[in-house]
Amino acid sequence: MSLEAWLASLQATLPPGRALPRAPGARLTKLLTALAAQFKAAQDRLEAVLVQWDPRAATTLLTDWEQLLGLPDECQADLTLTVGDRQRIAFARLTEQGGQSVAYFKALLAAYGEPDAVIDHKFRPATCNDTCNDELFSEADRFVWRVRIQHPPENVRAMTCNDNCNDALQLYQPALAECPLQERKPAHTVLVFAYQPASDALLDALHTFVHEDMVDALGW
Repeated sequence: MSLEAWLASLQATLPPGRALPRAPGARLTKLLTALAAQFKAAQDRLEAVLVQWDPRAATTLLTDWEQLLGLPDECQADLTLTVGDRQRIAFARLTEQGGQSVAYFKALLAAYGEPDAVIDHKFRPATCNDTCNDELFSEADRFVWRVRIQHPPENVRAMTCNDNCNDALQLYQPALAECPLQERKPAHTVLVFAYQPASDALLDALHTFVHEDMVDALGW
């Protein structure tokens, strides 16, 4: 309801008579307008609270949602998240029902902002029936599956002398979906992530870490 509608509702409760004027400039009208403004403010606040019942739109109650859902967990402990990231993670946690199928993991990827990701799980061991151009996978590769993220990774840089010796040669900020999928994958499997296409930032990082002639020789 608008302020005018609230004022009209209050005036409608008044008994008729010249002692209770409805004219815009009357003191009673000014008093009722002030009361109508309070009702309108309460209405607006209630409507805003109703929006907070959906984690995807929650702002003022987003922290309460996170406390209810046990967030942030270990997957988000070291990440700098935007409000949109936090909303997406909270909604995914609230609606997740669990599973081990490809369809379940695709839905999980979509919930964490990667709807176009592709899942590969055809790393079967090579046999004598394969052609000479087929890829050589071992028996252990049978339990490997891959998620291809359809965009470059963020904050890509090469390892430097200031990094820990156990760090990877290329460092990047993982997609939000990486950690949740690693936590939920079947225990006997190995999950790897690939980001496509390669970004200019990754190529620049390689040029700083590897001699330029070597990079050219590898065709990068």
